[in-house]
Amino acid sequence: MNTRTAGTPIRVRTRRHPRTQRARADQRGGPPVARLRLPSGGPLRCERCDAVYENKTWRARGRSANDDPAAVTWTLCPACTQRADGEYFGRVSIPARLPEDLELAVRRRVWNVERRARRTQPERRLVGMERTRQGLEILTTSQKLAHRIAKELEKAFGGRAQYSWADRERELDATWTPVRASTVVRKEQTRSSRRG
Repeated sequence: MNTRTAGTPIRVRTRRHPRTQRARADQRGGPPVARLRLPSGGPLRCERCDAVYENKTWRARGRSANDDPAAVTWTLCPACTQRADGEYFGRVSIPARLPEDLELAVRRRVWNVERRARRTQPERRLVGMERTRQGLEILTTSQKLAHRIAKELEKAFGGRAQYSWADRERELDATWTPVRASTVVRKEQTRSSRRG
């Protein structure tokens, strides 16, 4: 039973989930990409991708309120700088050699996911996608894009996606393990025959 003496308030303690605390801490400083290179000053425009920085946010060029080129300062956005440095926060690994047609389909899916994400959030980009001895490795500028890519590959081609976050480096390592390649190829062929 809670008893209260005159003038002393009752103190209720609430427990917070560790992920909630981490998410709140990230909101204070912004995402890791933005915290690395926060630009200063007024409206900025990226020299390479034409993204515009206004109101503490990078946006695609079409959303800019100020289109006067004289009022804009030209710079590189954090995503373009990150791509030039080869720095990444998300990695998707495919630990199996894929047949050529399946690999092309996977690459197309990854490019489409990146293009969709880039339209609304220009800081989410591919850093690189290359074939390795084990399979395919996809590097992204953000954890969320890597998570989205692995989820889309799992949804489109089956298989299983696994995720592991490294808190200190703020990186996501996702692994998409496809089902047997012949099953995936047949699944993709039936989809294309339905469309056309």
